[in-house]
Amino acid sequence: MAVRSADVFRYLPVSERTARWGLYLTGCGHVRVPRSGTRPAPGHPGLYRFRWEQGRILPEFQFIYLIRGAGEFESAATGARPLRAGDVIILFPGVWHRYRPTKGSPWETLWIGVDGEIAHRMVAQGFLSVDRPLVHVGADRGLRKACLGLLRRVRLTREENPLLLAAMATEILARILAPREPEAPRPATAPFAKPMKDRLVAEAVRFIWGHDRPDLTVANVAAHFPITRRSLERRFQRVLGHTILDEIIRCRVERARRLLAETDMPLKEVAYAAGFSGATRMSKVFRRAEGASPAEFRKRLLG
Repeated sequence: MAVRSADVFRYLPVSERTARWGLYLTGCGHVRVPRSGTRPAPGHPGLYRFRWEQGRILPEFQFIYLIRGAGEFESAATGARPLRAGDVIILFPGVWHRYRPTKGSPWETLWIGVDGEIAHRMVAQGFLSVDRPLVHVGADRGLRKACLGLLRRVRLTREENPLLLAAMATEILARILAPREPEAPRPATAPFAKPMKDRLVAEAVRFIWGHDRPDLTVANVAAHFPITRRSLERRFQRVLGHTILDEIIRCRVERARRLLAETDMPLKEVAYAAGFSGATRMSKVFRRAEGASPAEFRKRLLG
């Protein structure tokens, strides 16, 4: 039996200007195979078709969200792996792979293809790895909605805005990768290193990261919430494992790190922009957190 005609896929042209954006969409689709069906659907360009016996090598990344069914996956980097509903298969350019449903199992996937400098940077920085081609996200309605929204826009618009499509693809990648932190330790670069279930703590962290006043204190933070300072401190410890003051300092140090790495601002200006009372105070706190002074840290980055 052939694949249902409702299945849809699109492959997009990529201009030189689009490629310079850093991340671009190469294609997307929605595949549904009944229990007695076959895959893949006919009509794919030769570059993307494959048989199980031969496998395939792509020139780009693909992210395949298995909504329904079970199967098996194999790549040159990992060998054979079982597949279950809720898995996302990550395919890497230049890496041989193959996958298929378990015999008698239904199969439904949503997929996108992307490429560009940003995608390769994700590999270099440990967000993606050929050794970790499967991410289990479960029944994620937000991810499904984002994939279907992207596919709908590609299908219904005559002149797609490739940069807008890239932005929508970026949201999908963020939803896939958010549940997992890279295995290699790395400094936090955002207020939330993991999802927070405590609304007050989340709002307090946002408040801290939304202010750069050198005179911001724990008392200032606590005064903005209908809870005692002591109770808020306890909730910070329970949820984040550190104090409110630790979060204020973490925010300032992280901002200083980014300014030192990405600008040539003088140290005095970096200190004020990061929320410190001055360069001397920043140097003391920064050295304690990073093991080097701000000047040493910047010099090390410059090689």
